[in-house]
Amino acid sequence: MSSIRTRLAFLIIAGMAMLLIIAGVTIDYLLREQLKTEFDRNLLSKAMSLVTLSEQDEGEVEFDFVDRFMPEFAADERPEYFQLWLADGTLIERSGSLGEADLPRSNPPLDTPHFTDLTLPDGRVGRLVAVRFVPYHDGPDDDEKQAGAQADPGRQPDDGEAGTSASDLRADIAVARGTEDLDHLIATVRATLAVIFALLMGATALLVRLSVDRGLKPLNKIAGEVRNLDADNLNTRLPDTPGSDELAPITRQLNELLERLEAAFQREKRFSGNVAHELRTPIAELRSLAEVGKEWPADRDMVEGFFGELVHLADDMERTVTNLMMLSQLEAGTQRAAMAPIGLSQLIDKTWRRLTSQANGKQVQLDNRVRDDLKVRSDEDKLTLILTNLFSNAVSYSPDHSVIVVAVEENTVGAQLAVSNPTVDLAEQDLPLMFERFWRKDEARAGGRHAGLGLSLVKALADILSIKISSALDTSRRFTIMLSELQPV
Repeated sequence: MSSIRTRLAFLIIAGMAMLLIIAGVTIDYLLREQLKTEFDRNLLSKAMSLVTLSEQDEGEVEFDFVDRFMPEFAADERPEYFQLWLADGTLIERSGSLGEADLPRSNPPLDTPHFTDLTLPDGRVGRLVAVRFVPYHDGPDDDEKQAGAQADPGRQPDDGEAGTSASDLRADIAVARGTEDLDHLIATVRATLAVIFALLMGATALLVRLSVDRGLKPLNKIAGEVRNLDADNLNTRLPDTPGSDELAPITRQLNELLERLEAAFQREKRFSGNVAHELRTPIAELRSLAEVGKEWPADRDMVEGFFGELVHLADDMERTVTNLMMLSQLEAGTQRAAMAPIGLSQLIDKTWRRLTSQANGKQVQLDNRVRDDLKVRSDEDKLTLILTNLFSNAVSYSPDHSVIVVAVEENTVGAQLAVSNPTVDLAEQDLPLMFERFWRKDEARAGGRHAGLGLSLVKALADILSIKISSALDTSRRFTIMLSELQPV
């Protein structure tokens, strides 16, 4: 399995290698071209030096060359070569190094050097420059001759003026030399660049490894802290990572996750204890009733009373188990909402009628302020179960002779249904706890008929229906639960 360290190091080294290769190729090209340019410049300079040794006199070109002043043209090893022709191809002079061989002619334009690569007579790789030029002439120029002819039309040209004019006489010179020194220098430059590249890549790999290890040290520290976490120390929080803007959000999110996990584990622990408590009491009562009934089996009225109590206890236990099973199904996502238009006011009245006996016992009334024509899109069965639990809790925890108010406020995001009732001992700090399982403010006031699962079930059902649920307690001790984002039809 590849690691961040390996991928990061590979990407940095690969990127650095690419940059070095591009830089090396660029430097190699520039240096090679510069060295070739300098080589050609020296070759041309030598050719022009030989040009200065030529002179024309009376239509002929004389070449005053002495081997001992330029021994490179007669050397036994790695000699250089030159050859001089008239423009018509007549040979004037050649270097002793050529022997009977000839250099190639390229007929270049006048005063425009022409460079080419070639194989030298001795088999070496070389380079040649060819230059066409007008040999030096120290006599009167053509303009002066023309002027003299116009002044004395009968005058005949002397011997020096006969034949080709100085301005028309052309000569070609070719100079060649081996490029082994140039090639060796270029190879040396390339080898040096290769060595530098290898050294830089080695140093880069080392620095990248050290830098990556140092940069990932905070991440390794976090990994070690996370590795030591388990269910027994979820209260541990990861330390801050100063100077690391990238890891700070990760640390913060992990700490928030640990807080949620710790809270979830605490809820599960409380849940186990609450389930045991809720079931232990009715089971103890069942045992007690069974033992008492066994002692006086002949007392029919007592036995019938015992069986009546047993039925109530069984109903309470069945209700608790049913609610727990429904909560489990809702949280597991196995329940689906069958959305359809529902008359909200009519559903409220229908649900309230099911609680008439419970409400009449405390003389609690319902004030339904929802208009009759308002329809919302929802799941009727699940919304009925939500209203049933809200009304049941409102009746149970309201003082006698209270009025439960149901109202709707419509806004841009939908409709908000509010169920409010007066309360006596509820406090602001109780609001965040109300939707936890088995939470009850006062078990004695509930009469043992509520297991504290109603609002937990309401919250789970609201999540399935995409309804937002919230609670509030105003200064007049009136408690309100709001169901937001109901979608009107």
